Amino acid sequence: MDDFMTHAERLIALIDAHQEADLPRCEVIDPATGAAFASFGVATPRHVNAAVDAARQAARDNAVCPLTHRRAFLSAIADAIEGAAEGLAELLTLEQGKPLAEAADEVAWSAELFRYYAAMLPDRAESLFDETTPTHRRLYKPLGVVAGIVPWNFPFLIAAMKVAPAILTGNAVVMKPSPTTPLTALALDALTASVLPKGLLQVLGDDGSIGPLLTAHPGIAKIAFTGSTDTGRAVMESAAAHLSRVTLELGGNDAAIILDDVDVAQAALGIFRGAFSNAGQICGAVKRVYVQDTIFDAFATELGRLVEAMTVGNGLIKGVSTGPVQNERQYLRAMALRERAMADGRLVAQATVPEGTGYFVPPTVFADLADDHPLVAEEQFAPLLPLQRFTSDEDAIARANASVFALTASTWSSDPVRAERVAERLEAALLCINAHNSVPPGVGLEMAKQSGVGWLLGIEGLKQYLQSYVLIPTA
Repeated sequence: MDDFMTHAERLIALIDAHQEADLPRCEVIDPATGAAFASFGVATPRHVNAAVDAARQAARDNAVCPLTHRRAFLSAIADAIEGAAEGLAELLTLEQGKPLAEAADEVAWSAELFRYYAAMLPDRAESLFDETTPTHRRLYKPLGVVAGIVPWNFPFLIAAMKVAPAILTGNAVVMKPSPTTPLTALALDALTASVLPKGLLQVLGDDGSIGPLLTAHPGIAKIAFTGSTDTGRAVMESAAAHLSRVTLELGGNDAAIILDDVDVAQAALGIFRGAFSNAGQICGAVKRVYVQDTIFDAFATELGRLVEAMTVGNGLIKGVSTGPVQNERQYLRAMALRERAMADGRLVAQATVPEGTGYFVPPTVFADLADDHPLVAEEQFAPLLPLQRFTSDEDAIARANASVFALTASTWSSDPVRAERVAERLEAALLCINAHNSVPPGVGLEMAKQSGVGWLLGIEGLKQYLQSYVLIPTA
């Protein structure tokens, strides 16, 4: 454990050295123990205003900066991440709870994302957006200052998903991580301070008071928010004061449909990974599974076997396959949902959790719950999974679509024609066949229903950080 802490402590010391010494402090809780292991400086309204002012100047400079320089900024960020990858992964496990292997993957994906965006546009960027006609030209210019508001489930990767396209398109970023997972984002700020122009990326420590200051700030041109649907509504309402642009990636109650011609073992493994990675704390995770009645028992048995074999514990311990949920509030909500499901449905399988402190929710599979049960109708964001029987394709499609959310969905079948026919009728931004929540960064996703507003990834996602203008030539 000392080796793990050595790397994390170096980054914590770097964060402290980068922040102002007189900032008020807020503790960071290790969800595996329930105890504080670090603290961070919390921004005040004065710091918010100063950050936005500095970002506005940096945005003006970045707007006229050659594309090759913007690419170099992203490459420099990727270099900084890779140079501190081991410490970032350990710090991420400490503050978020996910197993170290998952944390290392998140750090690696983040570096890859910056490199992907660094190589995304050709040298003549306007050729990618070339909409020249005999009557007009359409031009694209950066918006200015982007407020990136990041949740606690993937605090490093989602930060990268906001920073990379914003900087590439000529903007500057003021980022606010979650109060419960601030350290990896603050570490990114400290690691890149010497290689990025001043004000281009700033990260503000938050105790829960900073978000409303940013979303209502007149100097913010765009808000890129990832989080719950309820908070997304509040963000949109706040942004309306100055008509700031918004991109909202919100909640999901993501359905998977298992058809009776599927390879049961293969489908069970796919659903297991799609539902229980990161302790179920993924916006696009499998949240409810509709299984055709003729294979229901076989599928439940196979999935239950995988769940019972899970090793739950502190993510820094070798061999742990899933960690705690991230914070006490989510733990209490998940345990209440679990208790109600235990009373209302049938227990299929559960994993064992360690004794003692920590926010450990037993990974559990349930069956025979009503469709309006909270564990089926709401987003659990925890390692709790309901299996629902269905008889016909029509039945499964109707029940899967009976949700205010529409983030991801999947269909599982050995017949590609049947699988695609069912998938095309599902309501979700991302539809997958024999996989779940799998999308390359070059493919843009448009948020649907109450799962969000705007585009993520792809060229369409880049355009969310740009204002288009039409130029009418002389007649």
